[in-house]
Amino acid sequence: MNLDHLKENIIRHLEEASAYFNQLTDELIFQEPIKEGRLMGEIVLHMIRSLEFYSRGIANDIWESLPFNLTEYDNAQKIIELYEEVKQRIISYLNKYTPDLLLETIEDFNRPATKKEILNEMLEHSIHHRGQLSVYFRLLGHDPPKIDYII
Repeated sequence: MNLDHLKENIIRHLEEASAYFNQLTDELIFQEPIKEGRLMGEIVLHMIRSLEFYSRGIANDIWESLPFNLTEYDNAQKIIELYEEVKQRIISYLNKYTPDLLLETIEDFNRPATKKEILNEMLEHSIHHRGQLSVYFRLLGHDPPKIDYII
């Protein structure tokens, strides 16, 4: 997968994730779809901060987790605003990516991986949680957003 294609996939994913986040309500973010599971808002905040963690790490070699909690982001509008801010930062990080940068190896995680592999894992991780949100929306009696897939 070439760099432009990878960037296009990330941007498309960011837009598709927006559809999920824009369906949040103040009530919904505090719902616990499964017993002893994360609240909906916690899952969404985890997704947002994970996308930022990976993207920032690739661009700036800063691998620090970013704080999130439902105390600070206690309503749907605050979460959506955070996402829009993060999305703009991610797009600026994408502009720093070069083919050589993506070939760099990071040794600090469970196993060595290139930055390109880490970006692919970022997408896989976020898509996993997007699927989780789809199920949780349904469990709570809401329709998840429709994504215009090719097939």
